[in-house]
Amino acid sequence: MEEDEREGHENQPEPEIRSGPEDDGTQQHSELERDLQLASSSSPGQPPSASKERRWQFLVGLGIGFIPLVLFFIGFVPNAFALIIVSLVLLLAVLIASLICIAIPRVRYIGYGLLTSIPISLVVGSIGCIVIISRPPSG
Repeated sequence: MEEDEREGHENQPEPEIRSGPEDDGTQQHSELERDLQLASSSSPGQPPSASKERRWQFLVGLGIGFIPLVLFFIGFVPNAFALIIVSLVLLLAVLIASLICIAIPRVRYIGYGLLTSIPISLVVGSIGCIVIISRPPSG
């Protein structure tokens, strides 16, 4: 009789005992491990579609963010000085647009691309100005 009772208890799962906030940390840790296992179980050659979408959004943001830089360099052509002013205004508009996009979760990575393009544009534009100004006059 005792053996039957023991066998019945062996097959049943033991109830979870929660003592307080310490168990919540281990539960969150186990959930994190489970999420990492699910992420790593996907095929290594193909990233998930959300990752592809985020990458494309980032690249779109970079592309849009470099428009003021292109206009800035075109503005160095004779009689096109107004393009330099327009490009600087557009650079400010890109900064504002990036902050707005970052606040909206659906287009957040476009905002990251726009925000990344700002310091790159400033550095490349500064170097371009130095090269253009230090060039010997032609003719």
